[in-house]
Amino acid sequence: MLEFEKKILLTKEEYLFLSEYRYAGGKISSQINRYYDSEDFELNKKGITCRIREKGGSFTATVKKHSANHSDCSVEVSYSVSGAGDDFLFTDKGLKYQGSLTTLRKTLIPSSNIRVMLDKNQYLDTEDYELEVEYERGHESAALRELTDAAYDLFFNVVISNVKSFTHRIGQRESKSERFFKRKAELITSGTDRD
Repeated sequence: MLEFEKKILLTKEEYLFLSEYRYAGGKISSQINRYYDSEDFELNKKGITCRIREKGGSFTATVKKHSANHSDCSVEVSYSVSGAGDDFLFTDKGLKYQGSLTTLRKTLIPSSNIRVMLDKNQYLDTEDYELEVEYERGHESAALRELTDAAYDLFFNVVISNVKSFTHRIGQRESKSERFFKRKAELITSGTDRD
């Protein structure tokens, strides 16, 4: 499956404002991503994510290939699994469980072609925030317009001082898994990784 998405990392203040005002009516859900990789994170370095996602009591194992040039498109192949421990798809290939990332997600569907997600992510003693817009092929301009409109809401409510600096962050983002593995490497380097 091809997935098209634009995202932007948010400050806590930006996240709180958007959550309380622009996206106040969104549906709230949570999900847990359990990540797998080799000891030296070789798959992550190649832009490949192996995860088991728990959402609403269901579990899905996914292999996701991110675009090499950080474009909006990625390729996902997913498999239904019975639970978090049903990880033989990954462990039989020599991959190791590396940890989890929990997302509290607020979702809105302003049109049939785009879906807006406001995420609060917690992983490895870290918390971050992002605005993600998934869109169907051919509807990139609607996704970009949604992010730009969010920027103007933030600007006119004095949460940000410059719309251009906000929109400049679009496309300069790391995926959740990239941020997870970057933090994991930091903890290993500092000797504070608890695995």
